[in-house]
Amino acid sequence: MRQRVTGAIAVVPAGMAVLGALAGCSSSTPKTRQTLSLDGPWASEFQKGFADAKSEWERDVLRDGVVTATEYEQSRAHVRSCLGDAGLTIAWNGSGGFSLGSKSGSYPDDFFDRADPILQQCESQWAGWIPVLFEQVRRNPEKKDEATIQVACLEAAGLVDKTYSKQRWSRDNEKGDFPFDAMSGSARRCSLDPLSLWLTE
Repeated sequence: MRQRVTGAIAVVPAGMAVLGALAGCSSSTPKTRQTLSLDGPWASEFQKGFADAKSEWERDVLRDGVVTATEYEQSRAHVRSCLGDAGLTIAWNGSGGFSLGSKSGSYPDDFFDRADPILQQCESQWAGWIPVLFEQVRRNPEKKDEATIQVACLEAAGLVDKTYSKQRWSRDNEKGDFPFDAMSGSARRCSLDPLSLWLTE
């Protein structure tokens, strides 16, 4: 169950693991850098995530080279609980972001400056690489070339024609400037689910 957020003020892209330190949500950092032996298209990312993990819980999730939907939701639940201990709420949306709010409904001018370090620590302890690996593997399990699948999706959606190349998409993506409305429903679907593997709406 997601908490209702009143007066949410911060909307940030999901899957961005922000690392920090703040008393209140402790982390367990290994003394030595641990590694995994995995195979598969996302093996190197899982190995890096495991080595970078700030908690044993995150390492346990990443150890087998898979982030399940249950583990993904458990990660969110832990982040929500950690924030709740500090009087904060969080709600994720289906378009790749979340809203951060106050349980008390009070939003002083320095609310985000005070809340951001808490969010960073909670994500460091309970999220780390888990969200980004779950989301990226779900949208592109075989790790196909991103430019290729984006152009194919955009063309199928009627947002670009056959002259729009992978090189052009890469340049446009780097600049964040596309020849179509990147916030339109079709464009966002291509960004989130270019292979049409999981979005049903």
